[in-house]
Amino acid sequence: MADSFSIRIYEHARDAREFAALNYRTFRDSIPPDEPIDEEFFRSHHKWLLERYTPWDVSRNTILVAEVCGKYAGHCWISTQTDFFTRVEEPWIFDISVQPQFRKRGLASAMLKAAQDFLKERGFKHVGLQVIAHNTSARKMYEKFGYAPHAISLRRA
Repeated sequence: MADSFSIRIYEHARDAREFAALNYRTFRDSIPPDEPIDEEFFRSHHKWLLERYTPWDVSRNTILVAEVCGKYAGHCWISTQTDFFTRVEEPWIFDISVQPQFRKRGLASAMLKAAQDFLKERGFKHVGLQVIAHNTSARKMYEKFGYAPHAISLRRA
């Protein structure tokens, strides 16, 4: 039988360490396996990203935290992104991450639904996100929730 879980709002003093570590891991895992990257550079870049986007700044971000038996199991980071073409600022899911030991229990889906409900209650009609092409399990989950391509990035080697 699966453990029950709850979703709550992020508390910086309580959650900062787990958030940063899990965000780092997910961000690192998003780099395609065939693209080597210098680890020291990557750590520095991740630190810069957290300083630049200040996830703990509640005037700019909302983070939903999933807990299983009182343990930090995952998070969903909601913020805004400016559309490259229209320059419209829209709600954006920067990160949905679940600790490996808590995966396959429906936490990511529950956090995605909670994020959508949170934004809908605040009058937003759209929410965007980006998923790396090789993350097929995340892409399938997003498609189940009605997400479809809005823009596609292409590149040539």
